[in-house]
Amino acid sequence: MSDTKILTLHPDPKKSGVNIDQGKYDVIRKAAFAVLEREKTMKPMAFLQAISDAVGPDFDGSAAWYGESVKLDMEARGELEHDRKKGTLWLKR
Repeated sequence: MSDTKILTLHPDPKKSGVNIDQGKYDVIRKAAFAVLEREKTMKPMAFLQAISDAVGPDFDGSAAWYGESVKLDMEARGELEHDRKKGTLWLKR
């Protein structure tokens, strides 16, 4: 991947994001959008599994860990909604 890092955001202002490789961020984010465009709403664990399946076994690192980091970043940026009471995710339109 690349040497460029991105600091992700966290939806809880009391918590901080993580520094991750920009290339991995882009791959996971693209997969996240594709998965949610196709499925509309998902449970978080199914979402992370779908991301792992989408990026495949050649992804360098834990796709689920990167998926969770990117999911939180997308929430913080207002691109994704996560209803924690119902346990569902969907793209914000």
